[in-house]
Amino acid sequence: VAGNEITTLINGDAYYPPMLKAIEGARTSITFETFAYVDGPITRTFTRALAKKARQGIPVLMIVDDVGSRHVGEHNEALLRDAGVHYHTYHPFNPLRLFRYNNRTHRKILVVDGKEAFTGGAGFALAWEGNAHSPEHWRDTQHGLTGPAVAQLQHAFAENWKELTGQVLAGPTYFPALTATGPHLAQFVYDSPQTPSNPIAHTFLHGINSARESLVLEQSYFVPNKTFREAIIAAAQRGVTVEMLVPSDKIDSPFCRYASQNSWKALLEAGVRLYQYTPTMMHGKLMIADGQLSIIGSGNMDDRSFYINDEVNLHVLSSSFAKEQLAMYQRDLKQAEEITLTNLSDILAPLPHRLLARLVAPQL
Repeated sequence: VAGNEITTLINGDAYYPPMLKAIEGARTSITFETFAYVDGPITRTFTRALAKKARQGIPVLMIVDDVGSRHVGEHNEALLRDAGVHYHTYHPFNPLRLFRYNNRTHRKILVVDGKEAFTGGAGFALAWEGNAHSPEHWRDTQHGLTGPAVAQLQHAFAENWKELTGQVLAGPTYFPALTATGPHLAQFVYDSPQTPSNPIAHTFLHGINSARESLVLEQSYFVPNKTFREAIIAAAQRGVTVEMLVPSDKIDSPFCRYASQNSWKALLEAGVRLYQYTPTMMHGKLMIADGQLSIIGSGNMDDRSFYINDEVNLHVLSSSFAKEQLAMYQRDLKQAEEITLTNLSDILAPLPHRLLARLVAPQL
């Protein structure tokens, strides 16, 4: 849909303040869904802000994941519930429903008044605070959005809200009339294991297969299955310039890095240029095809995001927006080390680690 304004917000110092400002200015509704809501200074700040709006009579609907937010803290839960926030945990543990428990919501959604939205890769914990200024503070990106596409993100929240509560969100409180606010064509794509067409996977794949000139990937958990590995190699072999930035050994999930490394040699041999971000954990998710199509959001390039988790990605078809994301990528690249066939053996984890990671890769 046309007419969207999208703002790129890099690291916690840039994205938390406008999110809090939007919450504080809410007049009709707040819907909020996240994977990681972990007790700490920033989480308590958001808890107070959400509780304040609920006490003012604003409907505040909130979903946090049971696994990612297992350390939410009793103080936060009590304050939210006591203030009247409609607070739900996504898929609490049930030994009789292990498949359901394995399905996590990894979506990152904040919609205020049905008109202003935020999405991206960031959660709410100490790691996302600051400006990626130390190994304890991660590099991540959020995007603020206004315009007609906001309704699509609201529908993603409404899907999970109905699953948890049976309530259907409708009407102007959550879906007001939206007008054009900016120049960008944008679309939200969301899925879950209940979506048989796997749109997150297929739209990533379509972008890779459609690229004719350039392909840039900045992926925090890059564990490509055979189909994706072959698609990226095919792109490089048909003359597409393919560059990829992944985390270094500062990654929070070593097994993801081990599993990712199983594909590195083949990618390098095909001509892919591969880099690792060295200062801290790089948690961003970005793909840019031909300087035109940008895919951002919560979805990683791995089987868990494609087939197990609930995810939501934002697609933007805009050369000016892609140029902005490429500039962000280039800044990250200045703090990265290139991985080549020459130095690969010095970087790879021991073979037993990589073999074990291959076995569990579909669940990472």
